[in-house]
Amino acid sequence: MNILQTNLKNSIFGRLVITFLIIIIPIYGLAIYMYNWGLSTVKIEISKSTIAQVSFYLEGLEKEIERMKTLQYDCLNDENLNKLAIRSQIMSIYESTESMRQLQQRLVTIRNSSVYIKNVSAHILPINRTISSNSGLDDLNVEKFKDIRVPAGLGGAQIISYKGGLYLSTLQKRDLLGSNPLYSIEIELDEDVFRQALTQFNTYNGSGSILISIVDKGIISNQKDVGNTYEIKNIIDKINTDTDSGTEYVNIQQKGYYVVHARSTYLNMILLKYIPQEYVMKPIKNFNIWVWVFSVAVIIIILIYSFSTYKFMHKPLVQLVKSFRKVESGDLQVAITHDSNSEFGYLYKRFNDMVKNLNNLIDQVYNQRILMQRAELKQLQSQINPHFLYNSLFMINTMASIGDENLVPFSRYLGEYFRFVTRNSADYIPLIDEINHAKVYTNIQLMRFAKRLRVDFGECPEKYHNIKVPRLILQPIIENAFEHGIERKKNSGIVSVYFEENDKQLNIIVEDNGNDMTDEGLSDLKKALENTTEDLEITGILNINRRIKLVFGENSGLAVSRSEMGGLKVILKIIVSGGDEIVQNVDR
Repeated sequence: MNILQTNLKNSIFGRLVITFLIIIIPIYGLAIYMYNWGLSTVKIEISKSTIAQVSFYLEGLEKEIERMKTLQYDCLNDENLNKLAIRSQIMSIYESTESMRQLQQRLVTIRNSSVYIKNVSAHILPINRTISSNSGLDDLNVEKFKDIRVPAGLGGAQIISYKGGLYLSTLQKRDLLGSNPLYSIEIELDEDVFRQALTQFNTYNGSGSILISIVDKGIISNQKDVGNTYEIKNIIDKINTDTDSGTEYVNIQQKGYYVVHARSTYLNMILLKYIPQEYVMKPIKNFNIWVWVFSVAVIIIILIYSFSTYKFMHKPLVQLVKSFRKVESGDLQVAITHDSNSEFGYLYKRFNDMVKNLNNLIDQVYNQRILMQRAELKQLQSQINPHFLYNSLFMINTMASIGDENLVPFSRYLGEYFRFVTRNSADYIPLIDEINHAKVYTNIQLMRFAKRLRVDFGECPEKYHNIKVPRLILQPIIENAFEHGIERKKNSGIVSVYFEENDKQLNIIVEDNGNDMTDEGLSDLKKALENTTEDLEITGILNINRRIKLVFGENSGLAVSRSEMGGLKVILKIIVSGGDEIVQNVDR
């Protein structure tokens, strides 16, 4: 892979940048933490201040409502009220009128005791009259008398919402004969006064306050037209009012609000105050600007450091590494031109000197080594086993003497064998030719040992047929199996040759069931195959191992182990390369 495409984490430049980021990021993170801490502190203080303000108002309102309830309950025991409810039929007109007048004066006194009271009324069912602090004597509104009653189970202040109004109602429980209430005292609260009181919380433009009834979800707001206010409806829907108090952030039509609420259990109400986000953020506006300035400064520092590191370290290093890559690929004419006096200038000069010296030595060392290897391969290819030659000639003589009909095919096989061995025109041949030569050799051996030998010879995958391989790499392995594994067996000798492929790797496996290979001998053979020293004597199987490695690389070659049949197992491993297709030629 080109050095320019190297992953950052594997390059010096990337590691320097990452190290710098590891240092600068915690500093930046600390600054962001301080900013968030300051922002959170301001929000908490605003929230606490607003909650305290709202809670203080609710506490005052609770005390005021409680005082009204006390006056209301006291009025139930009013002497004139009881006379009108119980003795009205036996009272004179004067007594009735005087009792009504005195009762109204008391109701006016209650009304004037609080700015929150709009009207106080006494509903007297036996005389079918309502005495009001505002309008005096009226006919009793029976429907209203029945409807304005405290719901069962409602505790606390017992504020009732009825036809857009807020009421405090208490009644005389029972008369002496029946279960219907005799009379009730009703206090009508003034919503305008509530709105005026809520207006004191509107310290910011766009802010507002809402008093919400938990019982019937009735709303009192500093805005009269609350029913048509989309923002207020959405604020109420989005906040969590299950807690006694709290602060939440809501977004309505892309406009943010901080909402503070406090609950009054006694009033069964929630007081909610909402503030536009921009007013909450205003105290920290300058601090926010400095955070952005700091962030931009950090980015500029990172860019300057990265650019400097790239220019003065990464770029010269890339040039040096690219030159080394060219040398690795065989280009010995590369030279680095530079005018640098830094440490890289020294490295460039030493690199150019190294390439120059390498060019001077290449003819003396490399070319000489190649010639020696080719001479070695020629010598190895020309080896013929004299013992096999003598036995084959005696076999021909015997066949001729007894008139054996196999004399003709045997002599033909033997001719093909020696023609292949003695042919020196090509260093490399297709793999299928090498396999066919090995089959000729096994046919000769089968004729020699027909009664005590069996050969299982598999088929090579067709896509590997034309791979160019050194001559005489398979037949000597099979010959070794005959000589050292099968030749001394009197019967049931087996030699198995088969092929296994895996991606770009072909394994040619030769096994026998001979018993001549000891564990010590097998261990010595393994060590010899693993020995890569130049002064090792190259004979037998070691020849093939060296030749395969020279052609196909160090990962190819021979491996030996104990066969499952009891004899020796030799694996000839060939690793090919060249993309998605099998390599057809190997140039050496």
